[in-house]
Amino acid sequence: MQSSYKLKFTPIAEDDLDRMYMYILKHLVAPKAADDLMDDIEISIMRLKEFPYSGSPVQDDILRGRGYRKLIVKNYIVFHLIDEIGKQVIIMRVLYGSQKYENIL
Repeated sequence: MQSSYKLKFTPIAEDDLDRMYMYILKHLVAPKAADDLMDDIEISIMRLKEFPYSGSPVQDDILRGRGYRKLIVKNYIVFHLIDEIGKQVIIMRVLYGSQKYENIL
């Protein structure tokens, strides 16, 4: 059995999650939907600790060459890198699925 990886969030990924939550909460006035989405994202990200390669490589050649992987959660994409030496999964960004991520990452 492989050992568990640590999770590390970049500050911008934390901001992505905060903005996403506040948008659904304040603009869509849907507190339950905001809470449910955050729960789903958290559960999916926590799974990466045990299964870091469960997401798929991104399609963009340059980003894939840098090691970027993606995990789709509902309408959102969790972009992450795997640090084998440090045994950690680094959450780089969490973006809405229709965003052109190639220009954002």
